[in-house]
Amino acid sequence: NDVVKQRVRWLVMGAVALWLSSMFYTVNEEEYGVVLRFGRPVKVCSAAGLGLKFPLPMDTVMRVDKRLLVFDSMATEYLTKDKKNIISQCYAVWRVTDPQQLLTRCGDRTSAEKKLDEHLYAALGDAFGNRSFDDLVNTDPKLVKVGELQQQVEKAVNDAVQQNKYGIEVQSVRILRMSYPDATLEAVFRRMRAERKTIAETYRAEGTRDSAKIRSEADLQKDKLLADAKQKADTIRGQAEQQAAAIYSRTYESHPEFWRYWRKLQAMEKVIDKNTTIYMTPDIEIFSPLTQAPPAH
Repeated sequence: NDVVKQRVRWLVMGAVALWLSSMFYTVNEEEYGVVLRFGRPVKVCSAAGLGLKFPLPMDTVMRVDKRLLVFDSMATEYLTKDKKNIISQCYAVWRVTDPQQLLTRCGDRTSAEKKLDEHLYAALGDAFGNRSFDDLVNTDPKLVKVGELQQQVEKAVNDAVQQNKYGIEVQSVRILRMSYPDATLEAVFRRMRAERKTIAETYRAEGTRDSAKIRSEADLQKDKLLADAKQKADTIRGQAEQQAAAIYSRTYESHPEFWRYWRKLQAMEKVIDKNTTIYMTPDIEIFSPLTQAPPAH
C-alpha cells in the first residue's frame, strides 16, 4: 500500500507540475501571442520572449503571424465603363496590426483573407466600372491609368478593413495580370491595328511634308547658286571681252594691214567649207588672201 501511495503521489505531483507548466509560453520575433481565456482573447504579447498566463484549460495561446503577408485573389471577369469584359487577378500585401481585433472580428487568418477577397472584388469592380477600356490598354503609355486604378483599389480596401475593424492593414494592391475574352481580344487587336495605321499615316505625312520642304530649300539654294554663278560668269565674260576689244584696238592701230588680212581670213573661214566651189576673180576682195602674201609686220 505504501508503494502504491507513493506512486500515486508522484503521479499527482507530475500532473500538477505539468499543469503548472502550461502557465508559461514563448513568442518568437515573427508572431504575436494572443492569450485566449475560454476562447475569448484577453491579452496580446507582441514582444519576443517568455510569457505567463493562467494554466489550462482556462487560458490557451494562439499565434498570429506579424510579418507582411501576400494574398492572391482569384481571376475574375469585370465590366469596364464602355461595356468591355476584362479578366483580372490581383494580389494584396497586408499585415496584422491588431491580432485581438482580428480574432474577435474574423476568427483566424483564413477568414480574414476571405473578407479581404470580398473587399478586393468590390473595389476592383468599382474601379474597372469607372474606367474605359482605353485607360487599361493603349498604345500610348501616357494614357494608361492602371497605376491610378491600383491606388484607388488600395485606398478603398484599406478604408473598408479599417471601417470594419478587422485589425489588419493593406500595404499595397497590384494587378497581377489582365486578360481578355476572345471577343474583347479581337476588338483590342482591331483597335491596335487602327491606331498603328493612324500613327504610320501621320509619320508618312510628316515625312512627305519634310521632304517637300527640304526639296524646296534645295531648289532655292540651287537657283541662287546658279544665279550667282551666271552673274560672275557674265562679269568675267564682259571683262574678257573688254580686254579683247582693247587688244584688238591696239593691234589694229599698230598693224592695220595685218588686221584687215586677218579679218578676211575669218570671213573666209565662215563662208567656205569642203563643199564650197570658188570661182576666182580679181575683184573679190574677200578671197584676196588666197592670191596675195600676208603683209609684213
